[in-house]
Amino acid sequence: MERLPLSTNKSNLLRLKEELTFARDGLELLDEKKEALMARISSLSSKAERVRAKMDGAMEETYGHLREAILAHGRMDCERASLGAAMDEEIQVREKSYMGVALPLVTIRLPGFLPAYGFHGTGACMDAAAKSLYRSLETIAELTEIEVGLFRLVAEIKKTIKRINALENLYVPLYESTIKHMEESLEEKEREFLFQLKRQKARCEGGKHGAF
Repeated sequence: MERLPLSTNKSNLLRLKEELTFARDGLELLDEKKEALMARISSLSSKAERVRAKMDGAMEETYGHLREAILAHGRMDCERASLGAAMDEEIQVREKSYMGVALPLVTIRLPGFLPAYGFHGTGACMDAAAKSLYRSLETIAELTEIEVGLFRLVAEIKKTIKRINALENLYVPLYESTIKHMEESLEEKEREFLFQLKRQKARCEGGKHGAF
């Protein structure tokens, strides 16, 4: 087993034990963080599925109205009308921290719906497509918030798992092996010292008896 290249003495042994305790505490915290991140990812994934299904339905409705508009007015008129389809939405993106991960908070404010194109070359189908898209903007903003949050959480949990593996499989075993080696070496030195001390004492006592 590999060991840290340190000289064997009580000072280094005490320091290594303190660092090992710190590493184990850190490992426990990382495990708790991993569990919290996994729970959050699971929750957001379920929410993302619901919001994505809602958005898919909204987009299907929008494209249905758009197909009807193209059939009724032609592609050129539809494209011309889309150039003036500004909705003047206000989007605000803030962030909140969760386990050290910056999660986005997306807020979108929409004015009342009013088509920005004129009456010429347009009709009810175009209005329906524009209104359907208008209604879906809040869902799109919500899904964007969730998807970006999930991306960041997954990236963070990958880093957390990497740190856990490094501590479990590298640093902690390395410290444990070094500490065990130092303890055994110091115990051996202490036994050797006591043996020499007893031997020296026996010689001194033998010398005294010989003098008498």
